Amino acid sequence: MKNAGKLITVYLIAISFGVLFSGCTNFDRSGLQPSTGGTNELLIVTNSEAMWKGKIGQTISAYFGQDVPGLPQPESMFNMAHISEENLSKMLRIHHNVFIVDINKEFEEPVLETKIDFWSSPQRVVKMTVADEAAFYKEFDKNKEAFLELFNANERRRVNLAYSAIEDFKITQQINENFDLDILIPKSFYVATTSDNFMWLRREAERFSQAIMIYTYPYTDTIAFNYDRIIEVRDSVTRQYVPGPSEGSYMKVSMIEPPVSKTFDFNGHYAVEMRGLWDLEGDFMGGPFLGYTLVDSRNNRVITVDAYVYNPSQEKRDLIRQLEALIYTLAFPEKEDVAEVK
Repeated sequence: MKNAGKLITVYLIAISFGVLFSGCTNFDRSGLQPSTGGTNELLIVTNSEAMWKGKIGQTISAYFGQDVPGLPQPESMFNMAHISEENLSKMLRIHHNVFIVDINKEFEEPVLETKIDFWSSPQRVVKMTVADEAAFYKEFDKNKEAFLELFNANERRRVNLAYSAIEDFKITQQINENFDLDILIPKSFYVATTSDNFMWLRREAERFSQAIMIYTYPYTDTIAFNYDRIIEVRDSVTRQYVPGPSEGSYMKVSMIEPPVSKTFDFNGHYAVEMRGLWDLEGDFMGGPFLGYTLVDSRNNRVITVDAYVYNPSQEKRDLIRQLEALIYTLAFPEKEDVAEVK
């Protein structure tokens, strides 16, 4: 998304529509059912099947089905399932992510509503009620980035709720001691390499690999956020610490298809997100990577948390988005005030 400021503003606007959906009754949310549905799946609800097969459905499909950036092959942001409003049964409405479009001429003004954990948990439900098709296109175009982020955030929350049950406290404590930061790491990972300013965490499964790298260096000026500088630093780090299987081979950023980047607000910190492809100098492996670079003003240093996936000839979207969810748990622990001794 090119305009981070616009995104944040729209996101807050969408969240503000936190009213109950018309026709829904209140109930005790302490007994919510677990949500259902596939990973990165979105249930679309419209007034009719004809609406879904028409231009409205095509508009929704094109946006939520856009390719995830930084992957070596096309993979959509969300897989979509559709039902008409009359078929939204109790069983179907407990889906993880639900997007409802209601064309209702009785509404002169559009109504945008969003609820978290409304029928199930974890869940995000977004509903648009508009008078006609023209109003739908106008409101959808104005708010679609915010809608997408709401559903992405719910997917990250789902992943981290699952991982929090198998957190590796030994590793997270080591990260806290080495880097003065908190991040959720599940037990399937292990520490492959560590130094004063670098840590390489790996998960090696039978058919794929996932990894997270954390590295820091002193902050001097805003060049730290420069596109070329971020790539230069990553390449220098991976050349030193991430060797390939062949003698002299090492990981580097692939420039066959240059990475894409954006600036945005990351948990309250100005940051640069970079997505792209990596390969090996001197060998023939590769895959996608995702990195977040931000400044830790408390310690006057640049922090990059970088994740990558190796899953040859297979889809990689879900694997890279799992790592994205873990990175989003990054937080700086608050330091306790120490009373001055006089």
